[in-house]
Amino acid sequence: MTAQTTLVLGANTVITQERCTVEFTTSDSLRFGQQLGLLWLPLNEQRKAVCSPAYLHESKDWAKLDNRDTPREWQLDLPNLFDVQGVSFLQLIAYTYQEPTLNLPAVELHKVSLTLNGGAIHYDFLASERHVKAAIVFEIYKRNGQFKCRALGESSTQGLASLEQRVQVSLDIRPPDTHALIQEAQQQQRGSPNSDTRTPRQVQAGETWTGTAFAIDEYHLLTCYHVIESAAMIGVRQQGQPDREAQVVLSDIGSDSAIIRVSDPLPCHLPLAQQCSDILGETITTLGFPLSGLSSQLQVTQGCISGLTGLSDDIRYMQFTAPIQPGSSGSPLLLPTGEVIGMVTASLVHEHAQNMNYAVKFQLLSALLASAGISLDSAAHGSNATTAPLTTPQLSKQSRGALWLVGCQG
Repeated sequence: MTAQTTLVLGANTVITQERCTVEFTTSDSLRFGQQLGLLWLPLNEQRKAVCSPAYLHESKDWAKLDNRDTPREWQLDLPNLFDVQGVSFLQLIAYTYQEPTLNLPAVELHKVSLTLNGGAIHYDFLASERHVKAAIVFEIYKRNGQFKCRALGESSTQGLASLEQRVQVSLDIRPPDTHALIQEAQQQQRGSPNSDTRTPRQVQAGETWTGTAFAIDEYHLLTCYHVIESAAMIGVRQQGQPDREAQVVLSDIGSDSAIIRVSDPLPCHLPLAQQCSDILGETITTLGFPLSGLSSQLQVTQGCISGLTGLSDDIRYMQFTAPIQPGSSGSPLLLPTGEVIGMVTASLVHEHAQNMNYAVKFQLLSALLASAGISLDSAAHGSNATTAPLTTPQLSKQSRGALWLVGCQG
């Protein structure tokens, strides 16, 4: 029996069979060919694309995919690719398809396992951060007449699009079945009939992730359910303030909302809108902590309310156009008066659908607070709201003290 070589990140070894097989599996809930994609990208010595990649949905003569079995098996003809077509490197990229729910963990890349030549070489790629959408996990190259492979782990939260300019080739980022993905997004947005009994999100011990929360009185903050789901520890942070540990008071998976509480008084809080009508087209501003791995600074974006319902006319949500990113979940949507009209929850990303971002309506947030016994009296929410419209800089200055970066650990 051939001994197995197990690679760790950065390690390399010799491939003894020039026409090799590669099997791949994942422990994620993601499904190959439906949410999770793989491609082989041939590069020259300058690491620019030599020819078009091989995808799960598009095999090549040098990379043929056997779809009959699970795990799936790729057959690579390395001499054909390297010696005939002048390739210097062949990289394997794992990625999530352009997904409907950008801020939800179901479309993050966590783990991909590779086995070469029936078990001779094995490598487990594990994402080292949250919100990973694409990763270069493996590389084959030729040195001194021998084919070798190297275990890689370069990841991106921006997906395949972030690689296109670097390798100078257009990559096919479209999911193979857009309709199925949109249906799944609709089910998640609605809180499916079985949502209350679904399996909780699985996280590894010590795993960390972030989101946004905003204070609504001296001790309570609102954020999204999916931000705090499965967290063993929750903390909130703001520049110039001491870090605070938070506890979940009440959460609602159906509206993707949660109330968390801190023990020390918060310096500033935001008022929820009490009643609003004819808000279609109204200007809104969002404040949050997107992509906190890149920057922990509060970021401000602006847009308008573009729809009064969510996917499938779900009345719990509204649609807005302000740009958001992973980590924006839990950000408030502010009217020019400083009132919170909604809370950022998800985004639909598709080549034919731009700026389809969704927020929980203030009515549901008010109902959640009432269920927790938290007073909705405007006097209890401070005096941040004003009847006169504010400019975006004024609104940001007035509200930023109520915004907190949420850090969770599994």
